[in-house]
Amino acid sequence: MNIDTMLNLNAGVHAHVSGGNNVPGEVTGVLGEDQFVFSPQSAWEVSDGTLVRISDGQDSILAKVVETTDKGIRMCVECYATPGNERRQDVRIYDKIYFRSEFLCHADRKAEMLPATLERIRSNKLIIDSFLKGKYGYPGADEVPYTRESPYSQAIWEINRKLDLLIHMYLVEDFGELMKTSPRDVNISASGIRFISGDSYEKGDLLEINLILPMVPLLFIRLVGNVIRVKPVTSYETRRYAVAVRFVQIDPESKDDIIRYLFRRQRELLRKRQP
Repeated sequence: MNIDTMLNLNAGVHAHVSGGNNVPGEVTGVLGEDQFVFSPQSAWEVSDGTLVRISDGQDSILAKVVETTDKGIRMCVECYATPGNERRQDVRIYDKIYFRSEFLCHADRKAEMLPATLERIRSNKLIIDSFLKGKYGYPGADEVPYTRESPYSQAIWEINRKLDLLIHMYLVEDFGELMKTSPRDVNISASGIRFISGDSYEKGDLLEINLILPMVPLLFIRLVGNVIRVKPVTSYETRRYAVAVRFVQIDPESKDDIIRYLFRRQRELLRKRQP
């Protein structure tokens, strides 16, 4: 996911380093999937490896300085949340997952549609959970708590999880249909999701969100979300929109599953960035 699918570059952007000032500029080049060139409007000295927040005034991304050239500052989009003391539900990452959104109603019909939709999702989840023995990955050396189970116990656990996944796939038709699609770029946290769409939703629209998280086993989660912001994003081909959605009345188990996925995925991305 590169900067042109996350920010509106037509409006100009600002760069901000922790403890520093905002530096206005523009993105003058998009390189591959995750690199771009930022050209500041004034002289700006920044060291290679520095983490910089780039904002279009509404949304922002985290980027790392790769090198300074005569054409501008080459940066790489960072796919993990800013290190710090953020709350668990505020941690967010950019990733590619199987994802689908379905329009339910506009804001004026929300009071009518929301209770029935939540009840349908919860009832379906209860049926599926009654067949599943568990949803959490086998603890390993990088998990807390660390358990010293025998290889035999782990093998039995893995067989049970695979059976759980087969049951899940059989009971949920939407799971199989979603797996036939291509993963999509999203920005996700335990409280909401941001994605690119060819449809221009309205603020207050109610959406049903289906997503598959790459865990062991795969986690299929169905949620309801409220559109809180829609804005056009830079595109040289078709009209596209960045849609920000806040989850509505998410159940505690689904929220914990998303948080667990976020931290595990964050660790994986950080390991890849290490030399």
